[in-house]
Amino acid sequence: MGTTLQKFALGEPQPANVAEIEAGLASMWSTAESAGSKSAVTRASALTLLVYLDDDGAASEVSNLIAEVTAQNPCRAVVMVMDPKGTPPGLMATVSAHCHMSAEGEKQICSEQITLNARGETGPELISVVLPLTVSGLPIYLWWRAESFNMPAYFDQILRVVEHVIVDSARFSATGADLRALAAWREKQPGRIRLSDLNWARTTPWREVMAQAFDAADRLPYLQRIRAVHIEYEMESCRLTTQRAQSLLLTAWLATRLGWNFHRADPRDGDKPRAFYFQADGQEVKVDRALRKVEGGGNGFCFSFVIEADGARFSFSRGPDGKVVQTMAEVPGAPPIGRTVRIEAGDEVEILNNELMLAGRDHVYEEVLALVAKMTGS
Repeated sequence: MGTTLQKFALGEPQPANVAEIEAGLASMWSTAESAGSKSAVTRASALTLLVYLDDDGAASEVSNLIAEVTAQNPCRAVVMVMDPKGTPPGLMATVSAHCHMSAEGEKQICSEQITLNARGETGPELISVVLPLTVSGLPIYLWWRAESFNMPAYFDQILRVVEHVIVDSARFSATGADLRALAAWREKQPGRIRLSDLNWARTTPWREVMAQAFDAADRLPYLQRIRAVHIEYEMESCRLTTQRAQSLLLTAWLATRLGWNFHRADPRDGDKPRAFYFQADGQEVKVDRALRKVEGGGNGFCFSFVIEADGARFSFSRGPDGKVVQTMAEVPGAPPIGRTVRIEAGDEVEILNNELMLAGRDHVYEEVLALVAKMTGS
């Protein structure tokens, strides 16, 4: 578990100044090292993690998450809490550390966290503080943990040193619009910047289960005969935005992997999920999405995916327990085959840690994102 070693040496948030922040860090470590602890304190950083927040209320939650992240990925974390309408305007800073006992129990491995609270229009001032706080010679990651994707122009200076941007489309309140904005941003970025989506990572078990359903030689041909896909997820759920984004990502994943060409979408009807139509070998493929109320649901676990292909039916359904998927393959001339598959994508910390250790661009996700932008922009 991560524990806060000490808050900023002066006790309360102070006006953000690079020299004073560095002095505060030095004072904090000096105090820790002379505290007479039974175990030695070792500062560790393998990367710089910049975190963007658009909700002041999430700062404490994110600090706890970073504490867990640093157990596997020691880093200097710089958390930017943005409140453009906040008063009085200004940029304040606090410093803390997260420490974890080594496996041998002989020393504490500690990582630094600098939290910057920006109120009002303080963009240029923020950049002048953030950039000098990155650790020279180590990779720099930007974790965009916000309810929308609208990167300010002044972030261009940060992107010059960042090599990996991590978002979570589960948090996007305007799912389609934010994914379109993300796709447009991706198109403008140099190839050196990698892009990850924690919500895309959450769909990995689903993609694996669906792909496995067609592994058998007698089922593989049905992939080219798909004519309809039905997706259902919970109407009343705390994870509605998660499931809404996943339904788009999985639709685009199928389309890009099977070479479908996007044709059109049903007209918009409020917040009702729209159906999408594709062309595959001269035939139409319809993907419809529906919300439904599930008895025992409400936690956003219930999700079903049904593929219909030339008389065959392949279904994948997760119930309220959220732990397993029931699959069923019904192929003409063969008895139905069902199985129960355990499916867990991991929590936010686990997925983030995995993304921090990945190298190389996710070209499949980039293709999927571009298609989602086309689908939702029509």
